[in-house]
Amino acid sequence: MLTFYKGTSDQFTDRVEQKLRDMVIAHKVIRIALNDSLPEEVNENKLPLLDDGHQTWSSPAEIEDFLEELHHEVRLGRSLQSDSCHLDPDDPEQCL
Repeated sequence: MLTFYKGTSDQFTDRVEQKLRDMVIAHKVIRIALNDSLPEEVNENKLPLLDDGHQTWSSPAEIEDFLEELHHEVRLGRSLQSDSCHLDPDDPEQCL
């Protein structure tokens, strides 16, 4: 699951939030206030920060590049999946 840490709202962070919602992937957005205690991997000076549990991205260019690549992977994966069932002609109760 992706976690997006942000300080103040701005055009970039709002756009990242919208992209995460549009991709319909597991994510959470954590808004960091001035006196909030921060997780170990989060430095207030590096906000905004995108974390996937293994790697972090902190510059807008890195975040944009990662989200673009993820978007392509998600679209490809969804295009290869099918919700349809092709019935077996020999056994119409079974999907092929």
